[in-house]
Parts: sequence; structure tokens; C-alpha cells
Amino acid sequence: MSAVLRAAGLTVSAAGREILHGVDIEIPAGRRTAIIGPNGAGKTTLLRALAGLNPHYTGTIELAGRELHSYTARELARVRAILPQERAAAAGLTVRELVAYGRFAHAGRFSLRTGAADRDAVAWAMEMANVTAFAARDVHTLSGGERQRVFLAMALSQKPRLLLLDEPTTYLDIAHQLRVMEITRRLSAEHGMTILMVLHDMAHAMQYADDIILVRDGAVAATGTPKCFPRSASPTYLASTSSSCARRVAPASPSRSPSWGSEKI
Repeated sequence: MSAVLRAAGLTVSAAGREILHGVDIEIPAGRRTAIIGPNGAGKTTLLRALAGLNPHYTGTIELAGRELHSYTARELARVRAILPQERAAAAGLTVRELVAYGRFAHAGRFSLRTGAADRDAVAWAMEMANVTAFAARDVHTLSGGERQRVFLAMALSQKPRLLLLDEPTTYLDIAHQLRVMEITRRLSAEHGMTILMVLHDMAHAMQYADDIILVRDGAVAATGTPKCFPRSASPTYLASTSSSCARRVAPASPSRSPSWGSEKI
């Protein structure tokens, strides 16, 4: 199985503190991979580094066979899309207008005009995210769950090979959580899209991921399929115990011991 994304010896520091310690991972193409772990483990830092949003790292990251550093911002946006936890305000924009922003990476230099391919991509993204009915509405009039799917549609309009999601169900009610997770299932099953997502809900990881990466103390503690992990266990418990068939990964030795609290990294 080929990997669309690889990291070797990935180390990330911030404010004089080493957050990730020599991470080695491969993300297989066409599958859904969930990153889980206790609060402060470094999950979001890992996702952001793999997305190219944190250039200050050591080690190597390869995306689609190319070193991540070799991509221009426009090239990178055509290959991968990310739905972060924190997003810019969308005041004064309709749903269709916001989703169309995802096509700017495909527009010609200095051009804001859209062609048939762009309009088709926007329509496809809205259909996949189930927001077509809201196309003419102002984004700020939607509920939190509806807005989340609109921002997901904006990411999908890039038509990426790789979609990265940072806790996409946080703060959503259960109905909207399941809608978002079902979208990831369709993207993988129907379109072969590779999805890498940080999840805080173990039940979602078990039901909607093909592969799981367990992160603990800034390192990969174990990897495996959902059947390798106890279904009812929390990420905090998993980080402190062994799993039935997951591959345990020996942690790297950081230059100094991290002293993270409960803050989100």
C-alpha cells in the first residue's frame, strides 16, 4: 500500500520546548487515519507540521513523493487541504462565496475569475458536505454544525488528494458530529480521498478510521487498525497501556523532559 504522506525523525519545538520527538509515520493513500491521544500529547502540532503550516521542524516530511519544503503555497493547496479548529470569520459572505474561496489555488495568477471547472468543483464540494440548500444564505445565519460543513466544503473545493481535519466534531451536537464523520466515509469510499484527522472521540475513531495513530508525550506510542485497540477505552487510558495487536513504537529520547499541563497543543 503506497503512502501519500511520510515523516521521518520529525521534531518540532516551540518557545524553547520540544513538542514532537523524532516522529516516524506513514499515511497510506486512500484510507482514513485517526490521530488520537490524551490532551497535550502533541496531536495538533503533528497535524499542522504534516500540513505544512509549521515550517520550523527538523527531520523530513514527504507529500506525494516530494519534500514538503519544495512546494510553493499554491502547489501545496492543490494537493492537500486542511480544516483547522480555528477559522477566519466569514461575515458578509454567502455559503457559495465562501466555498469558492477554496478555488483560488487553481485560479491564474492575479485572477479572481472562475471557470466551469471551478463552478463544478464548488457545486461538488457543497453536495458532498450537504450544504447545497444553504448556498445563497449568509454563513453567519447558520448553526455551528452547518457552518462546520460549509468550511469543510471550502476545503473540499480544492479537490485535494489529502484532507486533514483537526478535531472536526468538537463543539458539535451528536447529530452534526455524525454528519461530518459520514462525509469522511463517503470521501474515502466513493472518491478515494486520503484523510488524516485528529479525533478526541474514541468511538468516532473506532467507527470511522481505517488506521489509528496513538500519540503520547510528543511521540507515536502505537499504530494499528481499530480492532487493535479496546473499543471502550479512552485515549488517556490507551496511552498508558498496551493494545492487543497494535505496533508499539519506542519513544524517542528528547533532549529535555517535557512538562506539559492540560493545555491544548
